[in-house]
Amino acid sequence: MFQMLKVILVIAICLSGCSQSSPKQTPQVQQMQSEQQGNKVPDKLKEIEGSIESIFQAMNGPAVGAKEGGGQQGGQGKQGGQSQEGKQPQASTQGNQAAPQDPWGKVDPIINKLHYSWNDYMAQAVKAGASKTLIGNFDTALNSLTNSIISKNKTNTLMGASHLYSYIPDFYSLYRSQTSPEIKRIRYYARDAMLNSMTPNWPQAEADIESLKSSWSLCKSTIPKEQQDAGNRLDFSIYQLESVIKEKNQPLTDIKGKVALTNIESLEKAIEEQANRGGGNAGGTSSAGVSVGNQ
Repeated sequence: MFQMLKVILVIAICLSGCSQSSPKQTPQVQQMQSEQQGNKVPDKLKEIEGSIESIFQAMNGPAVGAKEGGGQQGGQGKQGGQSQEGKQPQASTQGNQAAPQDPWGKVDPIINKLHYSWNDYMAQAVKAGASKTLIGNFDTALNSLTNSIISKNKTNTLMGASHLYSYIPDFYSLYRSQTSPEIKRIRYYARDAMLNSMTPNWPQAEADIESLKSSWSLCKSTIPKEQQDAGNRLDFSIYQLESVIKEKNQPLTDIKGKVALTNIESLEKAIEEQANRGGGNAGGTSSAGVSVGNQ
């Protein structure tokens, strides 16, 4: 009887000790949380994408967030219509105009930072499953872009930045993101079509539009019902961009391209905001999702 009580007491002590250490995660839970954390898009990748956009902005090219007729121009126009007596309108409209800044002074620190960001991110990309080919192609494109900046060739810099961005969707497809990586591929094709119309290289611009439509057909199926209006706006703008490219109308291609880029950005932000509000992984994909290589 005494032995039985002793055994029961030992079991009770063991159970008590286990219950106190229950907050400690099991290896299975730790692995699952680690995988979820590993599937998130790294900040370094977002930083790299942002740096590429900054190059477009510095070179006054087609960039995310850039719109024709910015607020500063609009403010100057409004002031011009309300000139006061005793002032000299000629001086206010001409003498006060700021001298254009040298874009290369802005681009140099951006490209330097981009090299360091890429150096920091490479190991993460390989760990996430990026192929040696993808790593090598991005590195080659980055070096080519840098050489264009060093030689101060604006056209080659814009085209080089576009080519470098073409690999961004492939890196995003390695992770679980709130939006499909295809929306970034759509951005690449729309912008590349605009740039090729400037060269002008209309056959390549038309090829970009065909690739854009193919990528958009994949992306449309992932758009949440709540964002169908934004999706429809983008759908129409893609059609309009295609029309002016077929007409080989460069000024209209520039305008319609900017409209398409704005609609792409609006749709991407709307889906992300919905997901952040608790709408789940709306439109998102992971490394197991659909990923289309550069065409």
